[in-house]
Amino acid sequence: MKTTKIFSILSLALIFAAATSAFSENITKKEVVSANAVVRHQVNIVLTLDKPLCNTYLVEIRDGNGRMVAPAKVFIPGESKYSFYERGPATGVRVAVLVVAPSHSHFMCDRELFTEPAVVFGPFSAGQTYRYDLFPKFQSTHD
Repeated sequence: MKTTKIFSILSLALIFAAATSAFSENITKKEVVSANAVVRHQVNIVLTLDKPLCNTYLVEIRDGNGRMVAPAKVFIPGESKYSFYERGPATGVRVAVLVVAPSHSHFMCDRELFTEPAVVFGPFSAGQTYRYDLFPKFQSTHD
C-alpha cells in the first residue's frame, strides 16, 4: 500500500512538472525574425518577339531613390519570370525596370525596347512575394 501511494505521488509530481514546463515555454518565447527572412520580388515580362533583340537588357528592382535592392539580371528572350530577393521586412517603394545594359554592350539599333516601370508601394513583409508586370514595346530610334 505504501509503495502504491509513493508511486501515485511521484506520478502526480511528474505530471505537474511537465505541465508547468510546457506552459512556461510558451510564456518565455519571443517572436524572432530569422536572419534569413527575405522579401521576394517577382518580375513578369510580357513580350512576344518577332525579331531578335539588338541590345542586351537588364531587369532591375530599385527603391524609391533609384538604388538597386538586389543585383540586376540579364534579360533572356523567351524567359518571362525573374525573381529578386531583399532582406525583409522593408518599407517604401520598389520599382521594376527593364533597361539597356551599360554602354560596352550598347549598339545603335533601328528598334529598341521601351518599358514603363512597374511600381509597388510597401510595406514589404518577409516571406511574401510581390509581383511586377512589365510590358516592353518596340520603338524606332530613327524618328
